[in-house]
Amino acid sequence: MRSPVRALIAPIYLPSLVYSVGNGALQPVVVLAALEIGFSQAGASAVLGVAGLVGVFSAPVLGRVITRLGDRRSLICASVLALFALGMSISAMLVPDTPYATGAFMVGIALVAISLNVWMLARQAYIADALPGEWRGRGLSTLGGMLRLGVLIGPLASTALIALWGLESIFVMNAVTVAIALALIVRFLTPLPSRAPSETRADHSPDAHPGGVVRPDLRSTAIAGIGVSTLMVLRSNKNVIIPLWGTTLGLDNEIITLAFAVSALIDTAMFYPGGRLSDRHGRLWGLVPSLAIMSVAIGLMVVWVDSLGFFVASALLGLGNGFGSGILMTIGADLSPSTNRAHFLGYWQAISNSGMAAGPFVVSTMTAAIGISAALWATAGIGILGAVWFSALLPPTYRRLGLTLKGMPLREDFE
Repeated sequence: MRSPVRALIAPIYLPSLVYSVGNGALQPVVVLAALEIGFSQAGASAVLGVAGLVGVFSAPVLGRVITRLGDRRSLICASVLALFALGMSISAMLVPDTPYATGAFMVGIALVAISLNVWMLARQAYIADALPGEWRGRGLSTLGGMLRLGVLIGPLASTALIALWGLESIFVMNAVTVAIALALIVRFLTPLPSRAPSETRADHSPDAHPGGVVRPDLRSTAIAGIGVSTLMVLRSNKNVIIPLWGTTLGLDNEIITLAFAVSALIDTAMFYPGGRLSDRHGRLWGLVPSLAIMSVAIGLMVVWVDSLGFFVASALLGLGNGFGSGILMTIGADLSPSTNRAHFLGYWQAISNSGMAAGPFVVSTMTAAIGISAALWATAGIGILGAVWFSALLPPTYRRLGLTLKGMPLREDFE
């Protein structure tokens, strides 16, 4: 059988990769640009904090907007918004140490966060509708792989550009990648028949959506959402733990960044195998190994306190995270109703973003109270609890929705 995922290369995956490269280049320099404009260190951190809060609270509203506009129109509007926001940020950098600069930069970065949210939600909704359930894990893990590739390639490009032309060039590069992604969307992405913008009426007849989730189930969403939050805590803390623990061990910055790069490479290489496992054997095969391996890796860091142990643990963190590539998007797609899917995914995105935002506070609070080792053990414990939670509660949650753990209707699994 020809893979239906291939049909999404030009309309979804290629523009996603281009967009992610620009965003990956921008992320490491936002704080540096804020400092150059005239923000204090606390103010520069607040810029990222505001962007994170915007990501959490805007997602449900944006889900409703995408439902009304359709995926294609939403992606086009989000790209135009990103170009405007990046232009505003560049203008702020041209007049540093002025009230306009600080205000315009803060607003620009917040608008970039909104644009990124729309891109995430619209692509998820499109893939969920375009692919049958047995291909959904691979389709969404491939999207996750494009995001990971962008995070790998983007910072490498930003390093070269900063050396040649300064921080402003990163914002210009991001604008160029957004424009290219927009052109690809306009050229290749066609609306799906079931996702036409005019189709906003939710038909709750079971006969209208055979084999799909008809309406959101609050209990099922809450159970899955609690488990997802544990995975997001580990994912966000992974990016904090590696540099913090490396510094605690007294390792050079070059060794720490190399370990980070190795972890990211292994993570990226796992995106398709992780999705294949999820489709072939069920969603637990993406979730439980991801949580368990990352938890073991964090514990290994604490007990194996030399550079080799640091490298091995960092590599295991990448392997564990790679097992779960796209799994949160896949579960969100499984739980989402057949109509108004983007509306539901907006709330699902808010749940995921909340876990991502909470993670670093676990490390900072525990580190301040009883030390960095305790913070690492606490993070590992959260991961183990998440693995147990999913193992016990995800199977009955899917059965409650009439689904197998592969995301297929129960009755089809026995035909």
